[in-house]
Amino acid sequence: MTSAQILIVEDDRIVARDIAQQMSRAGYVVVGSTGSGEDALALVETLAADSKPDLVLMDVRLEGELDGIDTARRIREARDIPVVFLTAYADEETIRRATAAEPYGYVLKPFDDMQLRTVVEMALYKHGAERRLRESEQRYAITLSSIGDGVLSTDVDGFVTFVNLAGEALTGWSRSEATGRRLSEVFSLHDENTHAPIEDPMAAVLQTGSDGGLPARTILRARGGSDLPVECTGTPMTDERGVRQGIVIVFRDVTQKRRAQEAEILRETNARLEMAMYGSNVGVWEIDMPEGDHKRGFARYSNIYEWLGFDTPQARLDYEAYMSVLHPDHRDSTDRAVASFLESGDGLFELENRLRHRDGSDRWVLVRGTARRDATGKPVRFVGSLVDITELKMTEQALRASEERFRGTFENAAVGVAHCDLDGRFLRVNQRSGEIVGWPRDALQQRRLHELIHADFSVASTERFRLLTEGRLKHYSEEVPLVRFDGERVWVTLSVALQHDASGQTAHVIVIIQDISERKALEETVRVAKDAAEAASRAKDQFLANISHELRTPLNGILGYAQILQRDARLDTRQLASVGVIEQSGQHLLTLINDILDFARLGAGKLELQVGEVSLRGFLETIAEIVAVRAQQKRLVLNYVAAPDLPAVVRVDERRLRQVLLNLLANAVQFTDHGEVTLSVSRGAAGRLRFEVRDTGIGVSADRLEAIFQPFEQAGDHTRRGGGAGLGLAISRQLVRMMGGEIEVTSSAGEGSVFGFELDAPASAAGPCERIPRLQADRLDGARRVILVVDDVPANRALLAEVLGQAGFRVIESSDGRDALDKAAACAPDLIVLDTVMPLMGGIETLHHLRRSHTLGATPVIVVSADASEQNARANIDAGANVFLEKPLNLDRLLGSIAMLLGLATQQGAGPACEADRPMIIPPREDMAALHRYALLGSMRDISRHADRLASSHEKYEPFAARLRHLAMTYESQALLSLIEHHLNSEGS
Repeated sequence: MTSAQILIVEDDRIVARDIAQQMSRAGYVVVGSTGSGEDALALVETLAADSKPDLVLMDVRLEGELDGIDTARRIREARDIPVVFLTAYADEETIRRATAAEPYGYVLKPFDDMQLRTVVEMALYKHGAERRLRESEQRYAITLSSIGDGVLSTDVDGFVTFVNLAGEALTGWSRSEATGRRLSEVFSLHDENTHAPIEDPMAAVLQTGSDGGLPARTILRARGGSDLPVECTGTPMTDERGVRQGIVIVFRDVTQKRRAQEAEILRETNARLEMAMYGSNVGVWEIDMPEGDHKRGFARYSNIYEWLGFDTPQARLDYEAYMSVLHPDHRDSTDRAVASFLESGDGLFELENRLRHRDGSDRWVLVRGTARRDATGKPVRFVGSLVDITELKMTEQALRASEERFRGTFENAAVGVAHCDLDGRFLRVNQRSGEIVGWPRDALQQRRLHELIHADFSVASTERFRLLTEGRLKHYSEEVPLVRFDGERVWVTLSVALQHDASGQTAHVIVIIQDISERKALEETVRVAKDAAEAASRAKDQFLANISHELRTPLNGILGYAQILQRDARLDTRQLASVGVIEQSGQHLLTLINDILDFARLGAGKLELQVGEVSLRGFLETIAEIVAVRAQQKRLVLNYVAAPDLPAVVRVDERRLRQVLLNLLANAVQFTDHGEVTLSVSRGAAGRLRFEVRDTGIGVSADRLEAIFQPFEQAGDHTRRGGGAGLGLAISRQLVRMMGGEIEVTSSAGEGSVFGFELDAPASAAGPCERIPRLQADRLDGARRVILVVDDVPANRALLAEVLGQAGFRVIESSDGRDALDKAAACAPDLIVLDTVMPLMGGIETLHHLRRSHTLGATPVIVVSADASEQNARANIDAGANVFLEKPLNLDRLLGSIAMLLGLATQQGAGPACEADRPMIIPPREDMAALHRYALLGSMRDISRHADRLASSHEKYEPFAARLRHLAMTYESQALLSLIEHHLNSEGS
């Protein structure tokens, strides 16, 4: 809520008081109220700084000489305080005068709180924005004035609108003089090399957003005629729609930069010249011949003897000294060539010599020289250079050897090698090329490459060849079929690249041809096999999805109505027991279905872990409580031992870990007749947990320890088999491996067993994910809500309509997605229960339509599906489902999800987010005694009613009451009696 200060100027005191009350309710501070313009001006001047109004609410017509419009204008000019007009007059003249005063709002009387508050908030916001804009403009102006670069801006027509101080100094134009002039007059750029003016240099900025590139050396001709080398850039200014409004030019004097660059270039050039003689393989020589005879002249040699290994730099030696280092085979020919040139030669003397290095090796040099002659034509000076061409000579030798090797490689290569011109015509081909394509070599050299490529591939291949020869590809490789001389096809890989000569020009195209016919045949075989395998996998996946749907759909009706009947208070104990048998049989069948489907998904690699935060202690206690019921029925002791240092919350796949532990514990109870079953949990190494299930049962013989983990294997004789599919341990082993562990078993016949494993379960600082409460109530409190049930199976709709109707909801039914969208648009349901597989429009497509709807986009959706796979659940959640429930439905979970999504409380009170984590508080002794009597009599109805009274008396008894109701509804009398007797002597809380 804002605390802005408001001044009210209104000559009607009742209206003024009402406005003040409205402003106070909205959280504003009213600093004053007056009825005349004169008083308002006085108040604005006299109020202290901390009481200065942030906004004035001004009536247009006031008592006194000043009306509201004149008063507003004076307040705005004197104090820059925003004014909002309040008036009952909307005539054209009043509105015209009021608009001229530039008010921040105009409200016609009468008005309500929200209307006035909205106008005030907008006025304050607008005034604040204007103030911030002014401050930003001031900072911008200061920044532009302080930087060393020149800054100049123009409007869209090219007229100058701004020049900063640096720009004034560089151009010679002051801001006042430059403003309004054309850019070309103030900012005159010239090409430094030609001194030609650059016409409209920034026109491209307005047209394309780029300055288009200025000459490498640009000068700015200042107002006084002086020239300055500059660097400049132009940037367009645009409005909020992207329309260009002008340009900003930033420029700087680069005189000093240019001088520094030129000095550096000169320094580097001199250094290179100084080092050229001694850092290269070039020597310089000169022979002075005052008598015209080179043999008796004075010779100077620079950097020649050095690279021959002699310590005689700048030696002054005679001609014979040079001849002494010349190879004997070259001395006579060199002497004759020099004499012949000096006698009659003109132009350039050139000769290759072989010199002897000090280490005995030879150095090849290229000798070049020229003679200076006197007026009579007699040579008086002979000067020249020697260039070490030893490497060149070695390269020539290597090249000749390489050519020989190339010819051998070319002709004997295991792949086809061909040279083509830029039109693709074969220039030369090796023997293997002819063998692959089945053409004689002489006939092949009359053809073009693309004439051999099969017509189906020729166009694309020709285009790639063209891109290569145009330089747009460096090389390419392609697999194409070639047409042999006999008309058959042969698959080859063509690797094509350009070959360049020493000058970088394209010499020819190299084509490597590799026969891949065998690989292609193998690939085709693999492809056919892969397609068949993928088709089989898809068929298997579809079969699993179909069988899951077909099995779960009737089970949904069986278990759903069993749950409804268990809630029916009119059934007697015998009927409840019968319904319990139906429900337990259905759950057993569901377990078999889940095991078979999980096993199939594991085998296909389609089962994925869903890791999340889990409250470890509550999770383990829930498992122990579930197994305790079966253990008590067999008079076994169930021990649960948890290490004290277990983390509170861990990251694991809760569903799959529960599946493994329940399987191991159920096996332990099943194969133990006397003694105990123990679940132990402790810390492992580096964020791992250790789980062990120990029993005193019949054990497993050593030769069966591995067999029990095989699919469809069952331990024990037929009298102990629980009727399962024999997949539990096989699935558990695979799940534990997926979670980073391995199930270990220690056992011997008649001595019990220990099953243990470690898995990755890092501690998490986050809280556990919120669980949907498993509610036991039959009805939900609150207003009657509308739920749209969408399912193509009438029995499924009838089941949901029955349970939701009993819970107090109004149910609307639909049989497909299209009909559901129409009904949802008509009735605007509070929640939608949506099936996934339906005719016309399925669940996911329906979800997409719902989430795109403006009116239904936020409606909670619970998806129910007979496809219980993680992939299906994730796909529906990603499509926008709030909750995904698998069929057969657990009605308590369904009702709990609805209560959570709609924010409803149950008649028994809202439960915690994770009910399994709540402690089970035992009621007082007198309540336990009464429950004991009911249990001895077998009165399940009395136990349920007493449990309801306990839950209503205090929410702390809800976990214990929920356990009682569950055991009573499933008619587990022995488990009930064991539970009550176990806690009978406990002190109530």
